[in-house]
Amino acid sequence: MAGARDIAGRRYALAALEIARQDGSLDDWLAAVGTLEALTERSDFVNALQADGLTDEKFTAIVQQAHDGIGPKQLNLMRLLRRKGRLALGPSIATFYRELLDDERNVARATVRSAVALDDDRRASLERQLAADTGKQVSIDSVVDPEILGGLTVRIGDRLYDASTRTRLRTLKRELERASS
Repeated sequence: MAGARDIAGRRYALAALEIARQDGSLDDWLAAVGTLEALTERSDFVNALQADGLTDEKFTAIVQQAHDGIGPKQLNLMRLLRRKGRLALGPSIATFYRELLDDERNVARATVRSAVALDDDRRASLERQLAADTGKQVSIDSVVDPEILGGLTVRIGDRLYDASTRTRLRTLKRELERASS
């Protein structure tokens, strides 16, 4: 099974995004890659969908049942992946497509870890602050993490902002140790 970040998935996602731009169907493709991801998230699903005994008609029927109203171009991508034995790239394609679409729409996704759930006011304030820092619209995925004593950490792409109490205490400890030596 291909990894969630297989680079071949990026090439398919780029091609899908280009078609979506031309057709004005960015959201239709987003839904389609979500369906592809769901159909291929487990290796046993991929094996069943790529089995020799499964006809193209049956495969098409399965996809159409999973995604009612899927467009012919999106369906053709799935059929192509099946024909080439590349359905395992589904999760990778979906991940890359979402990232590319976010770039297209100037959206940054942030994962915020905190000791307690963020209330609506704190979430909105944090989104505004991160939007000012990144120059993009920010969408927050909030995770309650009991390992964080207080404060929070924010990850946007490969950037990590650590304002957790644990990190502040470690920093204070190092500063006190340096001051005493």
